[in-house]
Amino acid sequence: MKLFWPFAIASIPMAFWGGTMTLSDSIYKKILAVCLLISIGRLLYQFNQAKQQNKEIPFWAGLLSGGMIGLLSGMIGIGGGIILSPMMLLMRWATLKETAAISALFIFVNSVAGLVGQLQKGGIDLPDNLQFAVVATIFGGALGSYFGSQKFNIPTLRYLLAIGLTVASLKLIFTW
Repeated sequence: MKLFWPFAIASIPMAFWGGTMTLSDSIYKKILAVCLLISIGRLLYQFNQAKQQNKEIPFWAGLLSGGMIGLLSGMIGIGGGIILSPMMLLMRWATLKETAAISALFIFVNSVAGLVGQLQKGGIDLPDNLQFAVVATIFGGALGSYFGSQKFNIPTLRYLLAIGLTVASLKLIFTW
C-alpha cells in the first residue's frame, strides 16, 4: 500500500475527470495506439531484476505520474496498468511482483473512477450487436486460454501478442 498510494491519490480523481471528457474518434484512436505501443514495448523488453536496491518513490513523482496516467485512463477507458507497470520497473520503484500487485489495484480503482465519470457524463453507448461481441469474447477467451496454457510457450505467446497489438496500433494510427 505504501507504493500504491502516491499514484492513487491523484489518479482516482483524474480518471473520473478523464471519464467525463468526450474525445473525437481520431484523438481517441491515436491515444489508444500510443498506449498499445507502450504495452508492446513492455512485452518485448525483459526487465532485469538484478539485486539492485529499489529506489523510494518521490511523493511528487507518484502524484504527477499517477495523475497523468489516471487522466489518460479515464479518457480512453483503460485501467492504466500498461503505463504504470513499465514506468515503475524502469524507475526501479518496485520489483516485478510488487509492480504486478500495485498494477492490479491501480487498474481496478482507475477503471471504477473512469466508469463513474462516463456514467456521470451520460452513460456508455453499447453497440447494437452486443450479443455477438459477448459470444465472440467468450469464444476468443476460451480459445486463447487453451492455446496459452496447453500449446504455446511463454516467448511464443509474448511474440504473438506483440504482433496482434502492433497490427491493432497501426490500424488505429492509420485509420482516419
